[in-house]
Amino acid sequence: MTKHEKYVVPVVFLIFAATLAPWAFDFPLNDDWAYALAARTLAQTGRLTLCDWGSSTQIFHIIAGALCSKLFGFNFAALRVANLLIAAGALFMFVRLLEEFEIGPTEKIVAGLTLAFSPLYLVLANSFMTDIHYFFWMTGAVYFYVRNIKDPGDRASLLLAGACAAAAYLTRQLAVALPAAFTVALLLQGRLKWRSFAAVWALPGAAMLGYALWFTMMHGPTWASENYVAAATLAHVSKPLSFINDSLYRLFASMVETGLMLLPLAAGYVFSFKQFSARNALRCRVSSAGACLTLAVIAAFALFNGPLPYLENTLAHSGIGVLTLGGGVLKPSGPFASPLFWTLATVISVAAAVLLMCASSLALRAGDPALRFVFLAFTAQLAVSLIGAKYFDRYLLATLLPWFAVAAVFAARGVRFSKPAAGLALVFCALLGWAGMKDYLAWNRAKWELAAKPREGVSPDQIINGFDYDAWLSYEKNMAYLKTMKPLSMIGEWEWQKVTDYKAVIGFKPDPRFKVLDRVEYSTPFSSRKGVLYLMTLKN
Repeated sequence: MTKHEKYVVPVVFLIFAATLAPWAFDFPLNDDWAYALAARTLAQTGRLTLCDWGSSTQIFHIIAGALCSKLFGFNFAALRVANLLIAAGALFMFVRLLEEFEIGPTEKIVAGLTLAFSPLYLVLANSFMTDIHYFFWMTGAVYFYVRNIKDPGDRASLLLAGACAAAAYLTRQLAVALPAAFTVALLLQGRLKWRSFAAVWALPGAAMLGYALWFTMMHGPTWASENYVAAATLAHVSKPLSFINDSLYRLFASMVETGLMLLPLAAGYVFSFKQFSARNALRCRVSSAGACLTLAVIAAFALFNGPLPYLENTLAHSGIGVLTLGGGVLKPSGPFASPLFWTLATVISVAAAVLLMCASSLALRAGDPALRFVFLAFTAQLAVSLIGAKYFDRYLLATLLPWFAVAAVFAARGVRFSKPAAGLALVFCALLGWAGMKDYLAWNRAKWELAAKPREGVSPDQIINGFDYDAWLSYEKNMAYLKTMKPLSMIGEWEWQKVTDYKAVIGFKPDPRFKVLDRVEYSTPFSSRKGVLYLMTLKN
């Protein structure tokens, strides 16, 4: 790439993000309130205390949030903007990773923008979840590991890879797969010696041991560590047949949704299906038969399970983002509310998934050990993710999405890649993602504004206003109360919500059983008419 081309993707992403005015939204989204609580505590008191809700290690994420709070004061708008800057940095690292495989500049830019404009990336970048911070450190680790594979004598790259893997582990435990995958890669290359093994695991191992000692001896257990991280995972894998069935569903669902998220890259190969098998004459028939079988299996999965979406919690019939309010059937959601849209999206996603898998197969056959390590790293993280009791679509950002993006543009070295088709698909996805994100931020701001209005007889913390709202106002104090009543292992996941004496609820649809106390309108790109939220009393 030229001197400035590597900056195209992060700069375009930041400009795109700025059109959503992220600095204007001072409220949490989904689970990010839990990490914000810890960041606020660290900034104000200097104590590193994890929220009971968060199950990830989250240390580096919280430190970053606390530094942001120290500089700009604590508010979700500042945390959101800081997260967007990290997201831009992660995209820069991803493009640098692509540079290691001699991929054309246009293909690199398309791959980076495809990732940037995907609904997953947009929603997570506009929050304070750990996923974007993890993606930054993870991509950095993979990049430096690749550099070391290409130049085994480059000790600095191995040191930097270990540092990034350690930081990634101190953000999410999933990073244990990174040095493990690199160890396997060295073993396959015949380079694994005791000295190299120690070098690979020195920094990540120190991070893992240090965190374990700090958490067990200084911090103490949280609700998540007692009931979710280990207990729920063991319960999930303890039933083999159920675990296998669940894992297969997750795999097929992930593949179809990956096809949707990486649609612009798949569109680039819409005229090249035959070339994937023709690249190797001896394997032509086998490759064609394998592609047809793959298409048949994924199509059968889609027919059996119906149209998308399959995984929680970014895509829904209500639009982009997590729907936290009732009455969503009346929410203006544009194309997302149309069964035809999801049917067409499923058909296209199935075809895109097959094209991406063909590109992956070609990349693995033609690639060098460095590219195979990239496949191994993301596959290992996928395997760890599948073991967990819960599996969300946002996990794709650390597993299938990066690998198939890399494989798709690597395959362009030997297979025709239609830049106009990829460009048109990219514009369509960007516009749809922008509209979905604009709508998501708009109705969330409206629900906070409606709840914040002063009114007699109902305080803000007595309003049921979505999981993130309720948790931000009540989780910490309610959990503190529950801890005085019973041990952590006996506290139910949603028991904290039952402590509050709620008197009102906010939703998209008036309930004839309740009296409407107030309402608020909000503008959405999904409708020429404004959306409406209603505040209703729960008690007569």
